[in-house]
Amino acid sequence: MEDAVRPSKEAFKAMYERGYRLWTSLWEMASAENPPWQDHLTSLGSVFHDHPHFPESLTVDKSFSNTATVSGRTTWIPAQAPCDLLPFHERVVIEIASSCATTIVFVDDRLGKMTFSNIEFNHVPILMLAWAYILSARWAELIPGANPPSYSSNCAQLNAGNGSKAPDENCDSVVVDVGDVDEDAARWWTAVLAADGGWEASIYNNNGILLYAPWSTRTQPGPTFVVSANVQHHSYVTNHHPASFSTAIRYLSEYCSLHRIVDQCQAALSAALLIPVAKFENRRIELPIPRLPQKATCGRKRTQAFPAWGGEICQLDRLLTLSCNSTGIKALLSSIFFEPDVACNVCGAWLQGSFAFLDSDKARDRHVLLRTFMKRDPDLGFLWLGAFITGAESRCLQDARTGWWKVDLTAAACTGTHASFIQEFIRKDHPIIDQITRADECRLMYLSHESDHAVPPLFPFAPFGSTAMVDTDLNVRRHSGCSAAHGLGYGGFTWDCQDGKKVEQRTSGARATTIRVKGREPPGWKNTAPVDYGMLDPEEDVSEMVTRNVFTWLRGEDGFPVAERAICEHEWIRNLESDDDSPIEGDAWSTTDDQPSHKATAESQKKQHVLWWP
Repeated sequence: MEDAVRPSKEAFKAMYERGYRLWTSLWEMASAENPPWQDHLTSLGSVFHDHPHFPESLTVDKSFSNTATVSGRTTWIPAQAPCDLLPFHERVVIEIASSCATTIVFVDDRLGKMTFSNIEFNHVPILMLAWAYILSARWAELIPGANPPSYSSNCAQLNAGNGSKAPDENCDSVVVDVGDVDEDAARWWTAVLAADGGWEASIYNNNGILLYAPWSTRTQPGPTFVVSANVQHHSYVTNHHPASFSTAIRYLSEYCSLHRIVDQCQAALSAALLIPVAKFENRRIELPIPRLPQKATCGRKRTQAFPAWGGEICQLDRLLTLSCNSTGIKALLSSIFFEPDVACNVCGAWLQGSFAFLDSDKARDRHVLLRTFMKRDPDLGFLWLGAFITGAESRCLQDARTGWWKVDLTAAACTGTHASFIQEFIRKDHPIIDQITRADECRLMYLSHESDHAVPPLFPFAPFGSTAMVDTDLNVRRHSGCSAAHGLGYGGFTWDCQDGKKVEQRTSGARATTIRVKGREPPGWKNTAPVDYGMLDPEEDVSEMVTRNVFTWLRGEDGFPVAERAICEHEWIRNLESDDDSPIEGDAWSTTDDQPSHKATAESQKKQHVLWWP
C-alpha cells in the first residue's frame, strides 16, 4: 500500500540524486570557468535598492542592559485590485548596539586556505579593520544618541620615516605602508591597527551602561602592526581628533589607490558587513596574517580611488542596515539550499544528496566551493565572500545540513531572494478540477491573515499534494476563484521615529518577493559524474520534522478533513504534542461526499512572536 506521507524508496533515491547532481554541476562549472570573485563585487554599488536604510531621528530603545534596538514594520500587499484583501504588516526589531565587541585573531595561513584570491599581497584583513571603523562612524551619524568613534590609548607602532621609532628587532611585525599622509591620517591608522581596540563607537543605555557599535572589534595580541608613513607635519598638536566618517573614507581610499587594491577594498567591505554575524553567533573571527609589501610599488602620490560601494551614500546605508540584521543575512545565505519545487516530505533527501557532494573530498577546495555558492545565487555572492573570510559559512552549512534555518521574509523581499514557497504567486490554472495544491492553500491562508495564520510557516519547503476545495476554509475558496492576482507583494518599510513620527521607504510599486531564479546547470549540460550513495539514509531524514511542522501550521487550528485521515494518522504527523490517541471528532466536510463528517484535531504549535533582527 502506498504511504500517505513518506516517499517511496525510489522517490527518496531520485531526490537524493537530484541534489547531488545539481551541486556537482555547479561545482564543475565553477571549476571550469574559474571566474574571479571580483566579478561578484561590482554589484555592491547597485544591489538591493529596495532594502530599507536607517533614516534620521529613529526611536532607539535603550531599556535593555546588553543591547539597543530600533524598530519598524514591513508592509505586505496580498493581492491586486479588485480583490478586497487588505495590506498587512510585520513588525521588525533590529539590534543596533551590544555590550561586547567582536574578537579578531590573526593566524598563520601559509597554505593560502583563508585567502580567496591569487594575488601576491593580501591587504583584505587590514582593509576590513578600516571598514569596521568606517561603518561605525557612519552608524554614529545615523543613530540618535550615538557617540562617534574616539581613540583609546592603544595604538599600533608608527614608523614615520623621519627618525621615529623603527620596528623592534626579532619582532613578528607586519609593516603597513600608508604612504605620504598627514599626522591625523597616521594617527587614524595606528588606531585602526591597534591591538585590543584602538577606538570605540558607542551609545549609553538608560542606565548609563556603555554599548558598542555592531562592528566594534578587539584584536587579540598577535603580529605587531607597524604603520610606515612619510608624515607631513602641519602643527605640533598631539591631541588629534578622531577621523569622521568622510575623513576615514578618504584615508582608506588613498591607501587603496596607493596600492592599487580597489577590488580588495570591496572584498574587505563584504567581510566587514559580516562582523555582526560573528557577534550574534558568539564566536571570534580568524583572519590570515596579512602578506604586504614593505613599501608600496605604485609610487607615493595620494589620490582617491572609486568608493567600494559605488559612491551613493544611501547605498552604503542600505548595506549598513542589512549588516545589522544578522538573522536576515544568515537566512539569505541559507536560501541557496532551498529548491522551490522540492516538497517537505522529500526535502531531507534533497539535502542529503546536496551535502553528500558538498562534504565529499572532491569539494574540499574552499576557493571553488565559494565560487560554487556564488553561482547558485550571484546577487548574494558578496555576502558569501564575506562569510568565507569571516568564518560565517561554517555555521550556515551546519544549519543547512539539518534543514534547520530561519526564513526572513522581509530580508528576502528587500533583496529579491527566493527563500520560501510562501512567497510565490497563487496559480490560477489548478491542475486538478475542484482541488487546490496545499502549497497554494497555505499561501492564501497566510495572505488572508486571520489570527490563526498571521505567522508564516517556519520552514521554506511546501506541503505536498492537493486539497479538495470543499475541504478548505472560506477564505481559500473565495480567493482561489478571485480574478485578481494573489501573491506576497512587498510594499515597503516604515520606521518608528521620534515624537511618534513614521518614516516610510516605499518601493516603486508592490512586487512579488519571488524574483531571482536560482542558478543551476544550463540546458544541455552533461553531468556524467557517478553519484555517491554513502550518505543515503532514509532513517535520518529531516523531512519528518519539516513535514510535521508545515502540516501543524496548515491543520493545527481547525484539524484535518476526513480525506486526510491517512495523513493525520501517519507516524510523522500523529500526536503532534502528546501521546493522546483520542478518536477523530468534530464536524467537517468529506472529500468523498457532501455529508457532514469528522475532522481530526491537532494541537497548534504556532507561537506569538516578533520577528527579531539581532
